[in-house]
Order: sequence, then structure tokens, then C-alpha cells
Amino acid sequence: MAIRQASLLLYIVMITAGWAYPVLGIGLLVFMALVVLSGRRKKWCGSYCPRGSFLDLVMSKVSPKRPIPRFLTSRKTWATGFALFVGLFVFQLWRAGLFGPWDGSSLMQLGLIFYRMCLVSSAVAIPLALWKNHRSWCAVCPVGNIMRA
Repeated sequence: MAIRQASLLLYIVMITAGWAYPVLGIGLLVFMALVVLSGRRKKWCGSYCPRGSFLDLVMSKVSPKRPIPRFLTSRKTWATGFALFVGLFVFQLWRAGLFGPWDGSSLMQLGLIFYRMCLVSSAVAIPLALWKNHRSWCAVCPVGNIMRA
């Protein structure tokens, strides 16, 4: 199985089962960290990113493949999206009580936060793919833009 298909499978499993098995969210984070630390930072978006694989292998078949709007590729749009993404992440950490002492359920709560972030960003990526281009989300993706910096 090629890396793109394996990555797509990981994405489908994460989206469909992440709510029941929050450890999958931690697994996704570990996978991303291993790829980046192994020196394959530039290959993350093109080959290893599970959402990118989903967008390329599935959404590209239904996307109109029009040019990505200029406002989506602007630094201001990315900075706004990044601030929102980080703000929501920190808010979820705070609500889950993960700024205080951790207990036995803390790791699962962290995994659930990663799952929700994946689900919400997919809820943005899919309409963007149907509207303009299957890789429109990638123009504002916090992870990809940080890795390119």
C-alpha cells in the first residue's frame, strides 16, 4: 500500500472512529511529529498529510479545480485562521482542565481535542474543495504553513 493510500486510510479511521477512540488523535500527532523529525518536513503536505491525501484522492474527483482565491493565500488570512485555530485549541485545553494537574483521563481528553480539531478543519476543507479547488484548505492550513516557514 502506497503512503498516500495509507494516509487516506488513517484519515478515514480518524474521522469515523476518533470520537470513540480518542487515542487516535494522539496517534495522528505522533505520526506527524515522526515525519517532521525524520527530516521529511517538506513532504508532509504533498505525501503524508492524511487530510491532503483525502483531498487529493477523493475530493479532487468532485472539485471544480478552479484557481484558489487570492484572499485565501494571503498572509493576513492565514494569520487570522492560525490565531483562531490556536485560540480554539487553547480554549479546549482549558475547558478540559488540562492546564492543571493531569489524571488518568487527561491523555484521552487531549486525543479528543485533536479529533475535534481535525473534524472542524475538515468541515472547512470539504466545502472549500467543492467551491473552488480540492487543495484550497492547504492555503490556510496552520500545520502546513508552519512547516513551510
